[in-house]
Amino acid sequence: MNNGEVFIKKFNELENVLRKRAGRDRHRLFSELVDLVAKSDITVRRRKELLKSIGQLRNAIVHDREYPIRILADPRMEVIEELESVCSAIAQPATVIPKFQRSIHVFAAQDTLGDCLRYMKTNDFSQVVAMIDGKYVLVSSEGIVKWLENARDIGLADLERATVRDAWECETKNICRYLPRNAPLDAAYDEFEQAVHHGIPRLQAILITHTGKPEEHPLGIITPWDLLGNTR
Repeated sequence: MNNGEVFIKKFNELENVLRKRAGRDRHRLFSELVDLVAKSDITVRRRKELLKSIGQLRNAIVHDREYPIRILADPRMEVIEELESVCSAIAQPATVIPKFQRSIHVFAAQDTLGDCLRYMKTNDFSQVVAMIDGKYVLVSSEGIVKWLENARDIGLADLERATVRDAWECETKNICRYLPRNAPLDAAYDEFEQAVHHGIPRLQAILITHTGKPEEHPLGIITPWDLLGNTR
C-alpha cells in the first residue's frame, strides 16, 4: 500500500474506535464525534485539536464522490506515524498501573519527624505517605520546613519529639490528588496541568489507589518528575 492507502486504513480504524465510544450518537461527522467523545474520555480530550486536524487532512486527500474513493495525495510518513501513535493511544490507553506501581512505605501519624526526615534523606524523597485520620496523605519537605519555622519561633523544634502529624498539620491544602488504578496516564498529566490552571501552588504528587479513594492503601505514586520524558 502507498502512504495514502495506509493513512486511510488507520484513519478508518480510529474513526471506528470513536464511533464505538459514542454509542447511540455514533452517526455524526468526524469533528462532532471527536467533541462528543472528548467530554468523557480524557485521552481523546487531550488530543482533540490534533484529531480534528487529522480529520481535515483526511478530507483534503480523499475524493468521496467516487467509488471506490480516490486518494488525491500521499501524506508524509511522519504524518502516518503520528496517526498510528494517536490511534494506539486512544484504542489502548496506557494506565497508571502498572506503569507507576511500587511498594510504598507508610508512616503513622505518631511516628517521629526525625525518623521521617532520615527516611527522606536516605531515599532522596521530597515527600512521604502517612496514614492520618483514616486517610493516606502526603507529608512534604515544604510542610516540614513550615513546621520547623513555627516550632523555632516558640522554642520547640525537637525533631525526636515532634510527630509526622505535627508536620502534616502545617501542609498547604491540595498538595495531593488520587486516581484509580485503571486511570489512563493522560489523567495524571491532566491533574498536574489543572492544578496550575486553578492556581494551586504545587501539586506534590498523585496517589494511586484501587478506586481512587484516599482511604485505600496506595498502590503507587506519581510526581511531576515521573512524567518528564514520558510519551503521551
